[in-house]
Amino acid sequence: MKLVPSRIVLMAVAIALVAGVIAGCGGGSSSSSPSNATGAGGGSGGSQPASFAGEAPSSSWPSVGNDIGGTRYSTASQITPQNVAQLKPAYLAMLEPPGSQGSGGENNPVESEGIIYASSSSENPVLGSYDASTGKQIWQTSAAQIGIKHVPPNIGTRGIAIGDGQVYVEEPGGVLAAFDQKTGKPAWKALVNTQHAYQYSQPTPVYWDGLVYIGQSGSDIIGGLRGFVKAFDAKTGKLVWTFHTLPKPNTPGAETWNSPSELKDGGGGVWTNPVIDPKLGLVYFPTGNPWPDIGGRGPGDEAYLDGIVALDLKSGKLRWFYQTTHHDEWDYDCAQPPVLWTQEVEGKTVDGLSIGCKNGYVYELDRETGKPVTPVKEEELSNAKSDPTAKAYDEKLGWKKPNGEPLTEPIPVDAGEVTPHCANKNLLPPEAPDGKGFEYACAYMYFGKDHYTAGWNGTAMDWEPTSYDPQLGYTYYCTNVGIHAAKLKGFDVKQSDEFKVFPQLYENGEGKGATEPRSGWFTALDLNDNKTVWQKRFPTGVECAAGSATSAGGLVFMSDSTGKLRAFEAKNGKEVWSYSHKDLELRAPPVVYEVGGTEYLSVVATLEGKAALLGFALNASEPSQLTAPKPASGPASGEKVFESSCGTCHTLAAAGTTGTVGPNLDELGPSESTVEHQVINGGGKMPAFKGQLSPAEIKAVSKYVAQSAGNQEK
Repeated sequence: MKLVPSRIVLMAVAIALVAGVIAGCGGGSSSSSPSNATGAGGGSGGSQPASFAGEAPSSSWPSVGNDIGGTRYSTASQITPQNVAQLKPAYLAMLEPPGSQGSGGENNPVESEGIIYASSSSENPVLGSYDASTGKQIWQTSAAQIGIKHVPPNIGTRGIAIGDGQVYVEEPGGVLAAFDQKTGKPAWKALVNTQHAYQYSQPTPVYWDGLVYIGQSGSDIIGGLRGFVKAFDAKTGKLVWTFHTLPKPNTPGAETWNSPSELKDGGGGVWTNPVIDPKLGLVYFPTGNPWPDIGGRGPGDEAYLDGIVALDLKSGKLRWFYQTTHHDEWDYDCAQPPVLWTQEVEGKTVDGLSIGCKNGYVYELDRETGKPVTPVKEEELSNAKSDPTAKAYDEKLGWKKPNGEPLTEPIPVDAGEVTPHCANKNLLPPEAPDGKGFEYACAYMYFGKDHYTAGWNGTAMDWEPTSYDPQLGYTYYCTNVGIHAAKLKGFDVKQSDEFKVFPQLYENGEGKGATEPRSGWFTALDLNDNKTVWQKRFPTGVECAAGSATSAGGLVFMSDSTGKLRAFEAKNGKEVWSYSHKDLELRAPPVVYEVGGTEYLSVVATLEGKAALLGFALNASEPSQLTAPKPASGPASGEKVFESSCGTCHTLAAAGTTGTVGPNLDELGPSESTVEHQVINGGGKMPAFKGQLSPAEIKAVSKYVAQSAGNQEK
């Protein structure tokens, strides 16, 4: 194999929102008081908004996958296997104001020109920018400050995007919001989810050439929602195009479904970010499964679900679709972002794409045509011959091809295992819940009515992003190994709750000794033949938590479910460094970037129950206190509340703010009672802060403004 240079170059609608410029109060907070950051070393200061240059891998990290091809590869090379032992914490930035309670979640930060942008996961998620070498806060803003209310169950976004001088994030309720990169002031917000039902706001936007691309998740969990992806104008928030991953009746793709009524059930959610090939003019989105996950639908492959769609960047028109699971009855959707790569294979340069899905297989495709570049074979379900009774019953329920032939699935031939594909008796108790023994199968199995069938767990290769090392031609996969066992009840029981994933369709055989606890596998695959190069298997109960990042220094970084951040030699899998802290939780993938000649490893974390951004550098002076700051004791500080909640919108000389969205408070000179009424109830362009600020905070900020405005004593 010869490598060549890479050419990769929301229950929302309780909120009646449309795309438009936000004029309301409550943008980003002032950067004059970075009370929630501690760090070591100097920094760029972050005085200018970062530009976007993410067509190819770089030593910055300007897109969720470093570059728009999703390689998660940094060209920074300072940290190597030889010196990584000297990697130490360099800064700690708290991602929410003191007193707030939120996790770091699965958030992927982005960095460019010395500024790093990150978001928290909470009822009121906070977006902020920080000096990328010290962690010093530049600005913060929250969903509540732009009029977006908490929409349960909000589980947070997985990342953000930058471009055209703005930062883009999906807020609770399926709202895409844009903020000024330099100040954090709101620019516009657009309702992504217009289906008047709850959808998760996890998908990460990606910016390219004046457009912001994003999908919407949850339609494979909640009935009646049609999956889709959209492109918005980056400057205005205006919708440019929509592509429905679940086709509408009488549109292309509908012919692959058994009946038009099935097209109303829902499915095709997009759980992650797309990747982009600007030379081909294509954007690639992975797609989710039908709803419900096991649903008794009639025969049919069911486009455009369970695979990857390639769409025209400007029009959203379908160029090609590759399906990794036909007629999905196992929750085998594709939930992680694809990776684009270019390399020479057998004398031919291939512009390729790799995608891993919940069936546990990795597919290598030509990204121009969607055709496999390593062998894939259609095979019958794993227990078709060993359990003919289950096969016959399930075929009556629609588990077959439209022509009546047995159902087949696309299986990569002789590929490396990133997770086992067959049930392991050692991970199961001797008896099933009904007192009988288990029937054993592999990925893609028929379920019987009279016994539990144990097969491979379909959540093992989930959202965790894959990384790629173009120097080696390896991709790195984070998976978790467990067993799923079920006994089918039938499909004549109606749904009792739209929020239940598998409502009454089968009896679950999961539990201690079955899928829990799981163990993580971290695997390197060679793109030349899709075979395993090396693999790390963690002890039972230690899961692979959040995906990985690679660097030109010859390292690949990842984290596990115990809160340990690890570094391996990219070529051979030798573990050469790790870091853990007793109060640290990690569920987000790390990023690698260089600022001022220093390379940093950074990760969003949860520290003592609070969202944090932790940065590492060689021989760094560790922050004096690696703990989350405690809320100030005594009376609430009106000045602090004003800085965090009001300073962007209002001018107040005493606070050093010059906001122009709301009234000039120095000129207005309001009384304490006037301020308190306005803060509680809102009005005009200002949102109400009742429920967002405590009564003590409202009282404190009202008194502060009344006493400070115009330097007059009220």
